[in-house]
Amino acid sequence: MKVKDHLKFRRFDYISTANLTPYSLGDIVIKDPNPDPEYEEKPEIGVVIQIHNWYELRTDMFGNASISEIRLATMSEVILYRKDLIMDIAIN
Repeated sequence: MKVKDHLKFRRFDYISTANLTPYSLGDIVIKDPNPDPEYEEKPEIGVVIQIHNWYELRTDMFGNASISEIRLATMSEVILYRKDLIMDIAIN
């Protein structure tokens, strides 16, 4: 799932340096919380706005992330954690 226009979600003119990654610009991803109950984190939903290389990218909500820390978000996760994205989701 991805947004119609990823440029809407960036604050600066980021330059992507990689094309061949598991993710692409505009993908909606989720970063699951740390399983340690001491941290009391909630999942975060972000839009991919920059791709650094095969292993690292930047999102609009939680900054740089390794691809091992994220996965594609489901519609139910977007509704639950970031409802404001619903109108921006691209329908194929």
